Amino acid sequence: MSEQAEPSKKPVIALLFLLFLEKCRNLSWKVKIIIPAIIIIPVLVFLIIRGMFLSRSPLLIVTDASFKTLYGSERLSKIETRLSNRLFRRVIPVYVDENAWSDQISLAAQDAFQKPLAVLFPYRYMGGGSKYKENNPDTPVYITTGRNQTSRAKEVVSYIRTNIKTDYYRAGLCAALLAGEGNIFFISDESVRHEYREIFIEGLRAQDYTKDPSWVRDFTDFLSASDLTCAVIAGPAGDFFEQRPDTPVILFSWVDPDFTPRSVKVIFDDSPYVLALKEYELFSTAGEESEVFISSVPTVLKDRIEKKDDYKKLESLVKREYQPAQNK
Repeated sequence: MSEQAEPSKKPVIALLFLLFLEKCRNLSWKVKIIIPAIIIIPVLVFLIIRGMFLSRSPLLIVTDASFKTLYGSERLSKIETRLSNRLFRRVIPVYVDENAWSDQISLAAQDAFQKPLAVLFPYRYMGGGSKYKENNPDTPVYITTGRNQTSRAKEVVSYIRTNIKTDYYRAGLCAALLAGEGNIFFISDESVRHEYREIFIEGLRAQDYTKDPSWVRDFTDFLSASDLTCAVIAGPAGDFFEQRPDTPVILFSWVDPDFTPRSVKVIFDDSPYVLALKEYELFSTAGEESEVFISSVPTVLKDRIEKKDDYKKLESLVKREYQPAQNK
């Protein structure tokens, strides 16, 4: 037996369209004008806004494939969109080879757009930023610098520096909460300046933590440590996560939180994109040489905090500002 064909929906749609036309004939002339206007005006507004958006000079951010992989492509795309919306202009990433020379980096930025609003270079490409400024003196150039990076480019450029004081104070507050009565290790591949050590300790004392932390540069130093209940990691830590999988960690890193072990509870992110997003108004008033200090963006990983009260406390602690006059 042959299957019965389903009735076509086309005649029904055609009939409904004819009924709509019949109704339109009976409408007043005012309504006949309003209905198309309701459709056309939003489209025109969108096109005008879109045209204004595209006509504005973009912000260029020099980066590389390794950063995109580390940060996470989806995460990076979201923050680019947020920054673009706040600036109401395009944000164009300029990808360069990690081993590129300064001239090549400068040329890549020049080829991306002829007259951008400004160009943001990470510290590792400061040479390229200096060369770009030399060739394009009228374009504002910003260098983002992190911990213990004090070198300056020869040309007149602006600096966006990590506010280490606030970061370390907040890390001390959080470490004291996570450590309880145990010991705290601060692991860094570089020697932490005495000034910053004191600020970290101020954070500990503000949470009534009375012990002194251990400052570690060689990751093997923690292997035999007893009663280690929290680690602050601000550099390569070797096989720490394999050797101490259950020790709560506060991590200074750009890495995507999804790539980290569950022992990581708080991440401080001072990537160029985050610093630019926090101080986006800088680029709209760019011109003279300047230097600003911006604290990292901390993320408390809620699903890794067992106690709800601890999560709420950590969320509050990472928002505190360091005030020297009040902490001495």
